[in-house]
Amino acid sequence: MAGKTPKRVVAVLGARFGDLKIEEKLLRRYDVDLVAGDGLDEDETARLCRSTSVILAGGAPKLPASLLRRLPELRAIVRYGIGVDTVDLDEATRRGICVANVPDYCIEEVATHALALILAWSRKLPLAERLTRGGKWAVAPLMPMESSRDLLLGVVGFGRIARRLARMARALGFQVAASDPYVKKTAMQKHRVRPLSFDRLVRTADFISLHLPLSPKTGHLMNERTIGRMKPTAYLINTARGGLIDEASLYRALRDRKIAGAALDVLEEEPWPDNSPLRELDNLIVTPHAAWYTARAQRELRVKACAEVIRVLSGKRPKNLVNRGVLR
Repeated sequence: MAGKTPKRVVAVLGARFGDLKIEEKLLRRYDVDLVAGDGLDEDETARLCRSTSVILAGGAPKLPASLLRRLPELRAIVRYGIGVDTVDLDEATRRGICVANVPDYCIEEVATHALALILAWSRKLPLAERLTRGGKWAVAPLMPMESSRDLLLGVVGFGRIARRLARMARALGFQVAASDPYVKKTAMQKHRVRPLSFDRLVRTADFISLHLPLSPKTGHLMNERTIGRMKPTAYLINTARGGLIDEASLYRALRDRKIAGAALDVLEEEPWPDNSPLRELDNLIVTPHAAWYTARAQRELRVKACAEVIRVLSGKRPKNLVNRGVLR
């Protein structure tokens, strides 16, 4: 009598959902065993995933080449999210491991969060709230405050989220400009957004909002030199990836009031370290990498990520394959 075919294993790493009921329900019919871990320790992850066919990975777990070499059964990595900077794509491609993401969720959520951060600073809400709690009931300390019609929002990167943000901001009266070497000027103009070079945008925008992936080319895009070109009245907003900003340079610029302020939903190191010098600043807003979240977005993310797992287990090509060379 032939032995029973072993179940395929799907590992869920670094999920922040509280439970895996959605994943269990969607993958049950495909004879899958789910295992879960935080994915933060490479040796522990290698043991957990030694028989894994597919990894579903949250934002924190790193999947470097050294780990991928220890997972001979691994066929695919599916990111719970858009960015794939936590995965060594070159090594995955060499090993024939498909890497997929979910690029079309949380568009509204991240754009809304970015706009909320922009509005918080444009109306000087952190200062107003702090002064009011301290017993100072006055408008004078908030002066000057400019109308949105007199402010230029510059978006760096002009993908789905940036386009949605541009539309929202324009509806509130903001002027909007964009810089993206991979998007034609005519496409920006179609969205009633002014095309600018990166240098020109950095020098002229009142708000700079980052909306591009983290890569070797974009790492520390905002550094001492580029932040130094910003207007002293300008604000830097980041809801994309923490590594886009050199936090040491940002800290010095904020401390010395070389720029007016910043708002970050993402950091170079997450969670926010207790000893981070950024904590001492009063011209900085930090939120806990929450821009992506609504109940609707979370469910959509999980369902779409599981759909990619199902495609892989069914012998099909992932819909949102990132490392296309793996299937040549």
